[in-house]
Amino acid sequence: MAIKFYTTLSYKLFCKKVQKHQRKIEVGIDTVPLGTIVNEHDSGFGVFTSDGEFVESSRQLRGKRSQFIPNKPTKNVPYVDKEVVYFGNVYPHFGHFLLEHMNRAWVLENKRYQDMPIVLINNYDLKDVPEYIYSLLDLLGVKKENIIILNENTRFKSVHIPHQAFDIPIFYADEFTKPFETMAKRATGKDYDKIYVSRAKLACGKTFGEEAIQKIFELNGFHIIYPETLPLGEQISFMKNCRVLAGCAGTALHLSLFMPKGGTVIQIKRNRENKDNFDVQNLINSAKKMESFYISGSVEKVRSQHSTEMPQIIGLTKYMRAFFEDNNFIYNPELNIPSDKVWQQYTIAMQDFKSRRGVPVIYKIKNLLVKLLACFVPGRENRSRFRKYMKRLLGLS
Repeated sequence: MAIKFYTTLSYKLFCKKVQKHQRKIEVGIDTVPLGTIVNEHDSGFGVFTSDGEFVESSRQLRGKRSQFIPNKPTKNVPYVDKEVVYFGNVYPHFGHFLLEHMNRAWVLENKRYQDMPIVLINNYDLKDVPEYIYSLLDLLGVKKENIIILNENTRFKSVHIPHQAFDIPIFYADEFTKPFETMAKRATGKDYDKIYVSRAKLACGKTFGEEAIQKIFELNGFHIIYPETLPLGEQISFMKNCRVLAGCAGTALHLSLFMPKGGTVIQIKRNRENKDNFDVQNLINSAKKMESFYISGSVEKVRSQHSTEMPQIIGLTKYMRAFFEDNNFIYNPELNIPSDKVWQQYTIAMQDFKSRRGVPVIYKIKNLLVKLLACFVPGRENRSRFRKYMKRLLGLS
């Protein structure tokens, strides 16, 4: 897997440091006879043995952290006389669910488990389970009626726990990619050899200057798609025969999971701070054995974080030009990207941001404060709630 950087030296060194902490692992399946799946909502979830021991492989990992270990269940819990497959929990964000909550789906490649009910824990107490969850599982042959959304503690005849095959930003297993390849084969619709995934039609978070850059990709044979405007099955179908995928850094490039192995992913960096989602995309690209290109495209006046409310802007940087020239792209080097009109739009958006959130440096300090304080809050769900509370308190949301 080759990586080529058209970026600052500082960013390249940052990425090399991230790579050193990423690795491939082996996975297996733990079977727990008379296992109890516990949903303590705010206080964690997981599987216990009939002797009341917590099963570590049922813990939801996120980097070096994980959710709370729930309390030992009481003996008086409902019993269901079925063998089930433990899938973790329902998560109300597509990108996170795709990577962190489909990371046990590889078990369904084994015929022994294909007809068993799937258990997803509703620890967020969602009234409606996101439709993309059912759509993804349907492409794996799991029908809606064979999915158990668990709201309360339940004991089962047997609980099969596939190990997590992907953990941001630390590890992946070869098995992780297999269910995505299965889903791609079953998706029907159009497909293209080269695709550019655009942020231009996002309701919020669009990147100024991107439309002019994507036109250059289009001129060079890339088909432009706007993922958020397409049904999930169609998005997957577009990827099934895609050889080269390009776009700005973000969730849309995670669709590379559905590409054939050995393709190419071109990621345009849309912020000037070193930290972005390289750790996530590189882990995906490693698992898929992809060739990777990273291009510094940001021309923003004020440095922004990767995930931010601050407006972001990209243009024809020296790094972008070098990429185009090295890879024989047809383009006009005299192009003014971003144009004066786009700069004006960006300036207005920044003024609007300042009127709502204050000057960027204060905004960054407040966000850093929230992040630091959240480190002392145990449990992923509690940290999330704490961050939301503090952001409201400090006028960040």
